[in-house]
Amino acid sequence: MAVRQKGKTKGPRMIHEIHRLNAMGLSKRMIAKALGCSRNTVDKYLADADHASAETNKEYSAPWADIVPWHDVESATLRGMPLSQCWELRAAIHERLESVPYVSFWREYRRRFPDIPIELHKIHPPAERCEIDYKGDANGLGYFDKETHEYVSCRLFGAVLCFSQLFFARATLTEKQGDLLGSVGKAYNYFGGVPLTTAFDNAKAAVHRPHRYDPDINREFMHFCDHYGTAPLAMRPGQPKDKNLIENALGVFWRWAGYKFRQRQFFSLSDLNDFLCELVEEFNARIQRKYGCSRRDKFTEGEQALLLKLPTTGYQAAEWKTAKPHPDCHIQVGKNFYSIPYQARDKTVDVRISEFIIEVYRDLDCIARHLKAQGRTYGQYFTNEAHLPEVHRALREATPSQAIDQAAEVGPNTEKIIRQLIEHSCHPLMYLRRVQGILRLAKRYSTKSLEAACKTMVGIGTAMPRLNDIEAIMKSSLEQQGSNVIPIKRQSNPFLRGQESWRS
Repeated sequence: MAVRQKGKTKGPRMIHEIHRLNAMGLSKRMIAKALGCSRNTVDKYLADADHASAETNKEYSAPWADIVPWHDVESATLRGMPLSQCWELRAAIHERLESVPYVSFWREYRRRFPDIPIELHKIHPPAERCEIDYKGDANGLGYFDKETHEYVSCRLFGAVLCFSQLFFARATLTEKQGDLLGSVGKAYNYFGGVPLTTAFDNAKAAVHRPHRYDPDINREFMHFCDHYGTAPLAMRPGQPKDKNLIENALGVFWRWAGYKFRQRQFFSLSDLNDFLCELVEEFNARIQRKYGCSRRDKFTEGEQALLLKLPTTGYQAAEWKTAKPHPDCHIQVGKNFYSIPYQARDKTVDVRISEFIIEVYRDLDCIARHLKAQGRTYGQYFTNEAHLPEVHRALREATPSQAIDQAAEVGPNTEKIIRQLIEHSCHPLMYLRRVQGILRLAKRYSTKSLEAACKTMVGIGTAMPRLNDIEAIMKSSLEQQGSNVIPIKRQSNPFLRGQESWRS
């Protein structure tokens, strides 16, 4: 509520507001509350309405103001036409307006339409905030395609540092996430650093689910901000004035540079952006009458040194998908398969697909990372052994080469038998189970008896012996030696009844 003014004569604007609100049907109490004055003051200026309105409407009017259709000017400005352009058009039609400066034209317009909203001036510390946005309407920004001979319309992206108001602009084909992230990254490179916060609207490329208090930031945009070290600030839905600096900067820049684009022809997006960079440099070097210096000067003197450092590598935009894990601890991305920890097989996971890396997320935690298959590869498996259960790892470690190494530790004859079973078969895995059974006999009996049995097999010329044959030889040799197996001795146990217990 405004501060009450006591004992002071109200000015023409206050009197005008009293009569305007009264004409709208508001009560005297509501008028007094809205204007921050007493009801006696309202009664005083409404006592003689006709006389008061006649007195308060006596405003200065320029001698040339009658030849201007002000309501037509108002409708044109409401449709988006700048007031300066209306002044130029009227000056071209009427000779009396040629000597009228734009400031006088603006003052006459504001006398007739003084309903200007009051806004709070925001103060931004250096390097604290950057605002980004796309211009809603940029007619004339585009190029002619040499191959199709068609005109390609482009979108105007803008970014501004709120303290110095240093401006950056770039033309893109769309407003999709890839173009947005690339443009913001180039803006940071142009600034030579990263601001602490970045403000943006609720476009789908940046905000997944808008909310007045707790918006859901897009996952890829959040990764982008984490990469550069800036904090994302999503503005309130339907409130463009929350980022008024970029809204104003885009409008001012396009009113200054729009006709220059319409006077030239471009034949590629790169040529268009090259010319746009030249205009941005010129725009930042222009002296601002409000501050008495240029945007570039204010940036170099008070903001450039306070920006965060740029990361050593640029950001690689990626695509997000969901995947359902297979029972074998792999997910399918494209036409290839990538492993994930076996603990995550029960739920759907999120997959981030960049140009070279595949990242798997579950509940915002990265649980797996793989190099992406390059080229036309189909059906390839990229497996991290640590992702598999112990049983699966044991099966994958049972390879023919490992079996040969274990046989070599037993003895040369055992190694020869194992090599024959693996190398002389139709496939190395054909007799892998038999080989595992033969090597297991060393634990059941002894390595010495296994080596002796294999020596016997080699001596009789059996190249592909069976497991039962080798085990039979080992058993017979033990029987001939009087059995080296330690006999089982039953210890005395008072809780067991023997065969003679019935006699007691």
